[in-house]
Amino acid sequence: MTQQGERKWRGLHNQVASDSDLNRLLDILLALDRMVVELCMGVYNIPRRDRFTMREQNRRLHDAVREHLPRLAEPSGSTF
Repeated sequence: MTQQGERKWRGLHNQVASDSDLNRLLDILLALDRMVVELCMGVYNIPRRDRFTMREQNRRLHDAVREHLPRLAEPSGSTF
């Protein structure tokens, strides 16, 4: 890598997203995930009684992601 490319990488690596940016990104990703789950349930003809269970599991997954995202989004401190 050239020196200029290395500086750009470090600059991007050192940027920290704000909490509101992370929350907005998370909302978008979770909405996309819900759409994919709903689409798949239709494609695979999941019975109505099982759809409720799948939605509940998906909600639990989203709650876990929301709970652990702040820790996962922190810079690791390792350098490349």
